[in-house]
Parts: sequence; C-alpha cells; structure tokens
Amino acid sequence: MHRTNVRWGGRLSASVRGLAATVALGLTLTLGGLPLATPEPALAAPVATQSVAAAGLDGVAAGNAAIASVDLSGTWSFTPSGRGTTSITVPGGGWYKQGFTDVNEAVYSRSITVPDSGQPQSTWIEFGAVNHQATLSVDGRVVATQTTAFTPSNFDISSYAAPGTTHTISVQVKGRGALRSSDGKYLVPIAADWSEAIPQGIYRSASLRVYPAVYVSDTFVRTSVANRTLSYDVSVTNSSSASRTVTLNGSITSDGAGSFSYPQLPQQTVTVAARSTAKVTVGPVAWNLGATSYWWPNVPYRSGYRAQLHRLAIRATADDGRTSDATYRFGFRESTQNGEYYYLNGARVNFRGDSLQGADYDRINNGGKGDAYDTLPGFLPPSSGNGGWPAAVNNYQRLNYNVVRMHMEPASPYMLDVADEMGLMVIDETAIRSGSQDFVSGRNNMVAHARALTLRDRNHPAIIRWSQINEPSSNNNDSQQFQQDLYAAMNGNDGTRPISIDAGPGADSPSRYPAMNYSNFAIFAHYLDGVGRYGEALNRHSGRPDGEGEYIWPACSTKQGFTWFATATAAKRGKDASDLRPYTLLSAWASVVPGVRTTDFTTEENTRPVYGADNLPDPWSNAQIQRVQAAFNPVAAIDLPYWSASGNSDSNGNFPLAQAVPTYARNATVTRNITVFNDDLTNTAVGFTWTARL
Repeated sequence: MHRTNVRWGGRLSASVRGLAATVALGLTLTLGGLPLATPEPALAAPVATQSVAAAGLDGVAAGNAAIASVDLSGTWSFTPSGRGTTSITVPGGGWYKQGFTDVNEAVYSRSITVPDSGQPQSTWIEFGAVNHQATLSVDGRVVATQTTAFTPSNFDISSYAAPGTTHTISVQVKGRGALRSSDGKYLVPIAADWSEAIPQGIYRSASLRVYPAVYVSDTFVRTSVANRTLSYDVSVTNSSSASRTVTLNGSITSDGAGSFSYPQLPQQTVTVAARSTAKVTVGPVAWNLGATSYWWPNVPYRSGYRAQLHRLAIRATADDGRTSDATYRFGFRESTQNGEYYYLNGARVNFRGDSLQGADYDRINNGGKGDAYDTLPGFLPPSSGNGGWPAAVNNYQRLNYNVVRMHMEPASPYMLDVADEMGLMVIDETAIRSGSQDFVSGRNNMVAHARALTLRDRNHPAIIRWSQINEPSSNNNDSQQFQQDLYAAMNGNDGTRPISIDAGPGADSPSRYPAMNYSNFAIFAHYLDGVGRYGEALNRHSGRPDGEGEYIWPACSTKQGFTWFATATAAKRGKDASDLRPYTLLSAWASVVPGVRTTDFTTEENTRPVYGADNLPDPWSNAQIQRVQAAFNPVAAIDLPYWSASGNSDSNGNFPLAQAVPTYARNATVTRNITVFNDDLTNTAVGFTWTARL
C-alpha cells in the first residue's frame, strides 16, 4: 500500500496562567479513512530565569549558636530490657537497623567530658531524633524525660555537669512497642504501622554542645511578598542566675548567585530574666529587592537550577559584654491559600507531585533495615556511584513533579535543605495516622509532635504547606477538637503557610469538621474513583482548593497503574485541580531515589516496584516515564478526550490503545478541542504550535 506523508500545521496563542484554556482545531481530511494521530503535549516554553550550577548544594544546618561541640557518635553500652548488656553504634540508624528487631525498651550509656569554654556556659546533650520516649540521667540522677517522634530531643545538663568534668550519662528509651494504650493502640505518632523497619531508639545524630550563658536559641524569619517586608522573631535564652539586658543586631547576606543591596536591620534590646527565654520581634523591614530576590521553585524544569536563598546573621550582646552568634538561612517567599486556589509569591500555583513514603525505603537491607533517610545513599549527599538526594530531587523535577508530600515519616533536615536549594516544593506532614494510633490517650504526644515538627522546619522556604494528619476519618477516636488542636499547634507556631488534611475516601470538611472553616485550611480526599481503579473524579469543596491527595494505589505497582499516573492526572488536571498527587511513585519507579532496585524491598501493597536501577538504566527513554512527564508538564497542550479514550490502558500499560484511536471518513471535517495548560509561575501567554500527521 502506498502511504503519503501529509502535514497540516498552525500557530495559536492562548492567554492563560494557572489554569487551562481550550482551543479548537478545525481539520479537513481528504485522504480517506485513516486514523489521525492527535497532538502530543507541547514542550515547556523557555523561561528567562537564571540557572546556576547545583554543585554548591550543601545542606547547611543553620542557627546553631554553640561555642563548643563534641560528637557523641560511636560505640555506646546498650542494655535491652530484660537482657544483658551489649554494645550499639549511635546513631547507627537506631536499634532495629542494628539487629535488635524485637526490642521495645533499652538503656544507652557512655562517658562524657564537658568542654570548658572559659566563660559562663550552658551545656546540652542533643539527639537528632529519638523514637520515642527518652529519660536522660547524669551519674544516675534523672535530668528529664521527653517524648518525641522523628524530631530532636535535647537535654540541659548544665546543673548536673560542670565544665571540665567527666560523667556517665544514660538514656532510657522506650520505642513504639512500649508506648501503647490498654487496647493496644500507640500513644505516639509512629508514621507507618505496617512497616517493621521504622527507626527506633536514638538515631540521626548525638552531640554534646556548649553555649554561652546568654545565647540566641531560635529565630523564625517571616517574609511577605504582598507587603514587601521581612520580620523575624529572635528567642534569647539566659541560663544564668541574674537578669540580663541583651542587644540584638542583624545583617543579611546572599546564599546563592544573586547580589542585593539588603536593608539595614534595626537594633533591638530585650531584658531576659534569670533562667528564662525571651522573644523579641524585629521588623517589619521594607524589602524592595524585586522578584529576583524571591525563592522560586524549579518550574518549568531547568537542569542545574539553584533557588535564591539568603542568610540572616544574628549577634546578641549581653550587658556583661559577652556575645552569641547564630545564622539562619531563609528564602523570601509567600505561600497563601485564597478561596479556591493556592498562590506562591502572588502567582497561582497548582501542585502536581508525589507522596514520598519513607517507610518503604526503610525496608531496604542496607547494613540492616531502617532509617533510610539517614543511612541509604540515595537520601544522602552524593557519593561514589550514587548521586544522592540531590539526584533524587532532580529526578522529581525532570519528571515535572513540582511538589512532594513527605508522607508520615518526616524528612531529614538535609533533605529539606537540598529542597530549599534546588527549588522543590514540599508538603511537610506529621507522623500522625489513623487506625493504630490513639488520638485520645495519646493526644498530648500527638499535639506536641505537630508543634515540634513545625518549630524544626518552619524556616525552610521549600515547605509550602503543612499536612497535619493522614487519613484520620478511619479512626474511631478522631474528633473535631483533636483536629483543631493539631491545627492550632502548627498554625500557632508558624502562621505563614496553609494547612491541610490528607483524608480518607469520602472525608468531607463541611460535614466532618464543620467548625474548621479557617481561611488557610483545606481537606483533600483520597481514592474518589475507588481503590486501585482508573477514574477522573475530583474532590470539590466550594470556596476551597480542589484536588485529590491519593489515587491509583495499590495498582501503582503495575504497568497499567503507572500509565494512570499520566492519564488520570491529565483528566483531573483538566478539571481545574489545585493539588494532584497519585500514590505512590516509588511503587512504579523505585529508583527515583538513586540506586534502588526492584528487588530491594517489598512495597506497602506487598509486591515489588515496576522499575528500578536493575531494570531501567535509562529512565528518560522509557515510554511510560515520558508519558508521565507529558501529563505533568507545567506548560502543555493535551487532547484530553483522546487521552481519556485510552485512559484505563491495558495490563502492559500501553498508550494509546489501538481500538481507541479515532478513524475519520474521507472529506470529513474534524474538530479537536485541545486543552492548553500553563502552570508556569511567570508568563501569562502560551504560544501553541500544532501539526497533524498521516
């Protein structure tokens, strides 16, 4: 059969930003009844935005005002409850990772020597994270008990350990198994109860730190693009026995390629009573440095992009002449919810991304199972043969995912630092989940965790929204008051970001929590089309952002389900959704985190991922990944009915399906409605070029 290659073409322009526009193409076909290949999504239009090399990614922890620090990592004495004493590595990923898989409670101990700074000082033992209850003693004297989940646990030992002296410290730790209510539910936020490998005990880091007697203990930077102002709250701690008058001075420098004429920051004076902490607010200070000084995400994707960040240096000078210095990194940006939509720096932003379930990666046996965020190479700085977490972020962004919900297991500080630097938006979620957690008896621990997570992470510009809980509706001890308490813990210690709930199927804000009508609050339901099914439904709440927090699971670990990541998302995107996150990418493409193989772990749905480093060496040439790239492209033109016709795909994930490709009669006039998307944050017009091929 003789085949003739024929092309039609044209150019249109759609004025659109943050939403979809539809243009009609009228085609007259004169070559007989052959199938017409309808337009594929257009590539993102070039954007005039500075791109800088990502080689400077550092994940620098900011703010620590310590004048001396001793790393306590290494071998500690370890006595599991009811057993003899052995040894363990701290942090070492916690006790589960090191083979103590049936331990619920244990005592850690070691000797320490307190540095003498030569001046009045405050001495602390600081753990990067403890799951979950830690009672610290010095030479057998109890200092304090703290109950935490995935966040730091810090103890003031100044009254128990003088400078220059040596002591034995012990830490009695209760894991999740030792903290249950009478009906067996957990009294602490445990993230994913189905994962045996969630870190337990002391993990992430362990240090002895010495601070001046009067020191900067915290700073929260607040920025407003709408008002073009900067403010910051400085907390000053006075550990001495006398009241002190403290003078605060601040200055700002660039952390990135930009060079700016920063505003001069006013001096402030505060009186801090003995053995107490005082907070003083500086500002608002005018910020007239323009949009290039703002923190912007890497949207559309640019290789090597680095977001603009800044550093605020604080010096506190006490009335005895002694000083304390601390530095805090921040991004100048504003994340808001206004009615139906979210906005970033005044531009509508639509979230398209993933829910990263760290509990799955915890199941990888990498010198033991557990604590993937602190021990698995794909979550760490780049190393030999592995690009680390920066490469994972780049994979997300190249896939055209602009947001990641850190699902239940909070990210490490390093992961958030890199997200700040590379411009990946993050939804920061607590470890509170329905089902096996007791929201009544464990209420105080849950609320304290929400507060601690907010205080730990609130200076990260990448965090665009808080998620206060996952799927509460299936928990019979959930209540509106409990949800209001969580909201107050997060909003009351931040107030600069929207807050949401990722709710179970059918959960509805007006009916379930009628009093939670806060202007910065929303609920996103899950599985509107049913669990493990293809569909195009969308969560609708009048006056609130629309979307869907989870869909597709457990079919996400099949090739057919992976195609739904593209087809279902495109269809829901065409309905003006503000937030879409198919669940979960790791089940389809485990090596989005570099180096992970399909054989490395069993997923939440009790199967193996579809793709990994072992069977997908070049992901960007894979047709399914290319299809997802197209569906998530911030600037795209999609024939939605054509996509929908093959939306359910087949068991092999094929697209398009042969039977779904339209056939037209000779001399027919055909109109195709093409939906043009613009989720760029700067440009308001899209140039649209089309061709039709025979």
